[in-house]
Formats: sequence, structure tokens, C-alpha cells
Amino acid sequence: MGIRIIDSDETYRLITDGDGRYAVVEARCGHVYSLDCHHAHQAPDGEEGMREVVGEHGWNDYPAARDCFRKAVTGERYYKEHLW
Repeated sequence: MGIRIIDSDETYRLITDGDGRYAVVEARCGHVYSLDCHHAHQAPDGEEGMREVVGEHGWNDYPAARDCFRKAVTGERYYKEHLW
């Protein structure tokens, strides 16, 4: 199955590969970025780019990925409100 965006907020996307695996990526300026510090990577925005930046080991179950997504979005809003 292909990569599908389940949710997006700020610059973050919660994605699935359709096989029960989920991940969070960041999308900016036509590129996608991994949030995994062990797999720091960027690729052109699109289905293959999202698959590439997640890699084979960046996938999680739904609850873990949803929690990561929530924390990323909440942190982004916090810094926007307090730094600017």
C-alpha cells in the first residue's frame, strides 16, 4: 500500500504505510524531514520522500505515533507563543 497522511497540523504529518505502521514527519519548503534523531534525513515531499525519511526502523504503532504527533504540534505552538 502507499503512504497516506492521516492527520496534519503546523508542519507535522501523521502518516501510515497501510500495513499497521505509523510515523510522524515534518514538511517544509517542498521537503520532508525525519523526526528520528537516529535517522536524520530529508527528501523531496511526496509519497516516496516520506517513505525514505522514515526508513525501515522509524515506524511505530498508532498510539506511539499519535503521541509523537501531539507532542510535536504542542511544542511548536508553545515555542511560537513564547518566543515571538
